Order: sequence, then structure tokens, then C-alpha cells
Amino acid sequence: MTVRKMSILLIGCLTLAACQPITQEPRTLTVSSHAELEVEPDQVSINLSINREGQDLTLLKQQIDTVTAAIITFLREQQIDDRDIRSYQINASPRYDYKDGERLQRGYTATRQVSVLLRQVSNYDAIINQALEVGATHILNSEFLVSETEALYQQVLEQAVVNAREKADKMARAANSAVVEVLQIQESSQTPVRYEATMRMQQAADVSLPGTNKIRAQVQVTYQLE
Repeated sequence: MTVRKMSILLIGCLTLAACQPITQEPRTLTVSSHAELEVEPDQVSINLSINREGQDLTLLKQQIDTVTAAIITFLREQQIDDRDIRSYQINASPRYDYKDGERLQRGYTATRQVSVLLRQVSNYDAIINQALEVGATHILNSEFLVSETEALYQQVLEQAVVNAREKADKMARAANSAVVEVLQIQESSQTPVRYEATMRMQQAADVSLPGTNKIRAQVQVTYQLE
């Protein structure tokens, strides 16, 4: 191949390469944002226990059944539906003492748990007081709940996306650019099933305060810039 032909071929290759479009990666902006909502609980789940100790298991069961019946009767008088009341089976175990290295049985311990879901938080103090008065032994725990957590979470999630766009617009303007479109949205938070609030108690009647539940949603959004 002559030098002239090689030069022509080289020029042709360069011309063809110059005609090929240059692919550029899109300019992107990724931001993280969140939204929160504080909600007052509208339900409370209460777990009680009824404990008795003695020598006669049959008598212990009768005593626990009597207390359980009194609690359930009062709950029904407060218009609490049976589907919101759960009475568990009685558990019994022997009690032992130790004397001179020897284990001696001293009777039995019998226990039943009763749980109730109150759909009116204002009933809380009355239910607790009555349960203790008729013979409940322990208040195992109380969980203050929000019944519409899922719906509220979806609202907060939507607001988190709105907040992300406002944040992205401000950042883009500061960089002399503008947001074109959304490329990707990633939900960073997990959809809640329920939330538990810490109960605040004061030393007075009918002042059990459930506080508030905080519902939070977090997102990460990637935008394309001009």
C-alpha cells in the first residue's frame, strides 16, 4: 500500500469517528429526606395476671376463675366487646423451699393472664383500678397504640417525597441547574405495623397520659438534572 493510499484511509477513519455520537452520562442528584407526624394513641392494650398460691390446686383454680369472671363482667359493663378480651388457660407449678439442703414442696403457684384491648383510652384508669380491686395481681404491661398507623404512615411517606423534591430544587438552583425528572425513589423506612408509646403516670386519679406516637418515613430520591 502506497503512502498516499494510507493517508486517505487514515483520513476516512478519522472522519467516521468524528461522526459517531458521544454518549454522556446524565447529570444526577440524589437526596435523602424524611417526614414525621406525632399522633395521640386511640387504643391501649392491657395485660393482667391473676396469681394465687396454696396447697389445693382445685381451690386455687376456683379463686382465679372467680376473679377472672369479675373482671370480664366489668369489661362487658364498659361496652367492651368479647373479641377484645382474651382469658388464657391457668398455668400451675409447684413451690419449693430448701431446708438443710433438702428440697421440700410447699404447695403450688397458679397464674392466669387476661388481656384486653381498649378502643377508648379514657377507660384505662377505670379498668386498671377495677381489675386490681377484684383481685388481679399484676399489670404486666400496657401498650398505647394508634389504630390507623398504616394510613397515617402513607401520608407521612408522601410528604417525605414532597420534601425531597423541595430539597432537590434548592440544591439544583444553587448549582445553576434544574431538576428534570425523577429517576429513582427508594423507601428507607419500614412500613410500621403499630407503634408503642411510653406511658407517663402522675400521682392522681384518672391522669394516665399516653403521650404521643411518632410516625416517621424516610426516602432517598435520585433526580436527573439539566
